[in-house]
Amino acid sequence: MKKKVLAGLLAAAMTAAMLMGCGGGDDSKTSGSGNTEQTPSNDEQDAAGGDDQAQEPSGDTPTIAFVPKVMGQAWWDYVEKNVKEWSEENGIDVIYKGPTSVDAADQVKIMTDLVNQGVDILCFSPNDPASCEAICKEARDKGIIVIATEASGMENVDYDVEAFDETGLGGFLMDQLAAQMGEEGQYITMVGSMTMESQNNWADAAVARQEEAYPNMELVPDKRVADDSDAEKAYNLTKEMIQKYPDLKGILGTGSFDAPGAARAIQELGLTGKVFAISVAMPLEVKDYLQDGTLGSVALWDPGLSAKAMLNLGVKMHNGEEIASGADLGVEGYNAVEIQGTVVVGQGQIAVTMENVDNFGF
Repeated sequence: MKKKVLAGLLAAAMTAAMLMGCGGGDDSKTSGSGNTEQTPSNDEQDAAGGDDQAQEPSGDTPTIAFVPKVMGQAWWDYVEKNVKEWSEENGIDVIYKGPTSVDAADQVKIMTDLVNQGVDILCFSPNDPASCEAICKEARDKGIIVIATEASGMENVDYDVEAFDETGLGGFLMDQLAAQMGEEGQYITMVGSMTMESQNNWADAAVARQEEAYPNMELVPDKRVADDSDAEKAYNLTKEMIQKYPDLKGILGTGSFDAPGAARAIQELGLTGKVFAISVAMPLEVKDYLQDGTLGSVALWDPGLSAKAMLNLGVKMHNGEEIASGADLGVEGYNAVEIQGTVVVGQGQIAVTMENVDNFGF
């Protein structure tokens, strides 16, 4: 690109194949000086006065926490890198901490610990939005600014930042897949989980686009499968669905694990050029599949830019600035956002193809 895309998604987002074990994530603080420090353990906090003692903000500088869906994945490692860059550029410490597996309960526990520590701004991307409602309400009741992404239906947030309109991305994915399928044949949708709100909304929008524009395409009876944000499971599901539906021609994924796993199955089964797959994905994870023609394209936004937009939005709110349509969040693609209720919409989906796959660097 060197024209980065924007986002709101791998995936997950937006994003591409990478899942680790279970349990809570390590505490890590990204400081404005570029240092990474360990946050105090719960026992250490108790010794200092207990979780009920909130941290006092230092002057006008807010205390910020950013909770990703999961630690140790390339997509969220890239987000962490961008959060660190933002921290260094702005001289504001950010605690970056998340679960080590895509686990809603672990994520809520981490968010609860951070709220009890007394942060001023809480940014996060939920694994299960419904599970996060209670702790987000508690946070806002305490005066904490809550900024989400991939959670456009949540009630207890100040704002949810998205790189694009969900209908737009779903339609975009369908248009790409339909072109590869010759606008005809059977297809199925795939998501990371049935509780990942944005991914399911994108899939719903893709189906609506197919029904509107591609009458010769047909959604199979299974309609939707979930791969638990695991490329290996996406691979096995693709083989299973191809066996179950011999005429299956397309897999429309919305999570970052979907297309990489599906492409592996398509390639191994010798079905390149006969079965097609698309999802959001990280370029380097699908580069070989794009270059050998197993995949025609994948969709993407830049989750690092989305994270920076969230942080800038939180600081603007902390400083008492008015947020309205046309606001400039200081990040490419978020220079004139649209406010739809509590949803902040930028512009930014693109198709990653064999021609531009090397332009991204991740």
